[in-house]
Amino acid sequence: MTIFVNDRDFYRKLGAIAIPIALQNLITVGVSMADTLMLGALGEVQLSSASIANQLLFMLTILGFGLSGGANVLMAQYWGKGDLVRMRSIMSLVYKISLGMSLIFAFLALFCPQMVMSIFTTDPQVIEGGCEYLRIIGFTYPLYALSNNGVMLFRSSGKVRISVVVYSFSLVVNVFFNWVLIFGNLGAPRMEIAGAALATSIARVCEFVIIAVYTLWVEKDIRFRLKDLLGIDREILQDFIRNATPILFNEFLWSSGASVVAIVIGRMGREFVSANSINTVVMQLASVAITGLANAAAAVIGNTIGEGDIPKAKERARTLVFISFIVGIIAGTIIFVVRPYVVSLYNITELTRGYTMSIMGITSVLVFFQSITMITMIGVLRGGGDGRFVLVLDIFFMWTIAIPLGFCAGLVWGLPVPLVFLLLKCDEMLKSFFSIHRIFKGDWIRDVTR
Repeated sequence: MTIFVNDRDFYRKLGAIAIPIALQNLITVGVSMADTLMLGALGEVQLSSASIANQLLFMLTILGFGLSGGANVLMAQYWGKGDLVRMRSIMSLVYKISLGMSLIFAFLALFCPQMVMSIFTTDPQVIEGGCEYLRIIGFTYPLYALSNNGVMLFRSSGKVRISVVVYSFSLVVNVFFNWVLIFGNLGAPRMEIAGAALATSIARVCEFVIIAVYTLWVEKDIRFRLKDLLGIDREILQDFIRNATPILFNEFLWSSGASVVAIVIGRMGREFVSANSINTVVMQLASVAITGLANAAAAVIGNTIGEGDIPKAKERARTLVFISFIVGIIAGTIIFVVRPYVVSLYNITELTRGYTMSIMGITSVLVFFQSITMITMIGVLRGGGDGRFVLVLDIFFMWTIAIPLGFCAGLVWGLPVPLVFLLLKCDEMLKSFFSIHRIFKGDWIRDVTR
């Protein structure tokens, strides 16, 4: 068996999709890092407030990822077949569903922020700051959902440069207005956490305008137009429900589990929340290549199956497994090396500093397994139409092992923070072995098109 296939077209397609997506993720992480650095300069209360408030947006993002992920399984294979009409029908469905979901989240942020914050923490200062943040940013959730799903849908056809344009502009806008509004520069009032929310809101509006203009007037292949939103293709709806439901359900349960993790962390104190917030940004920064490769793998595998070349799809899948090993080792090394330098950038207590160093050390090992699960499960298996297996694998280990152990360790047994963090994240290690076995077994390919 050949470890790395001798297939220049495969590597060219993989790089053409993965590199722009990785760059987009790098830009997105840059925004998150700017937020945490600027709010961290104000203190742990503001940093924790924004971190917990953003759990609502995180859930919306993950559900959108599941929605567009399910759509991309179909769209990638239809792109391989050259069926643009059905691709437009799928996009129409995604836009309608994402708008409906986002309105629910916007309602919670605008009218029930106290309830949302109280789920995750009992700290009154953190709750107050989070409510202020949510009341400002909540109205942008529908715009964010439409633009974010729009960017992700184009990945199925290899159109990823637009994401770099969108998020590059967003980075500049967000960082500039953060600097102006958080600290009161250029004559603006000093708004602190409210300024961070307003700056992000301005950036979200800009993202929506750019992707809307691109989709309706610039993009020339799929040619989606407003009239495509009228009516529903019943055959596509049936296919979408059959193939997207397991993925959407998967992401809903996963995001719910991640929220339980956030509750455990939030109720163990603002120091753990702050440390986890810093760690998350660094992990995202080190993992941009992993995310890019996972999305590229889903598109390339889906396109290959759509073209009808099953043996080639299996060869490419096995190569992607070995690529995930290499990328995971690189990401873990980066996290371990940069730990002390990153911690020195924040205005945090010694206790928070110790927590951050410890959980970043654990993350430097866990990211190796996350690389495997992301590229094999989100990339290969979902791209190959095997979403139900990913659903079972993802949810089983999270809800039966990681969450019960982490919940008991943190809120019942009172174990040390680093050990609680490890138990909350241990499902990544377990899932990786089963996903590799599934790929090498070879019975994961499903042609989901008509």
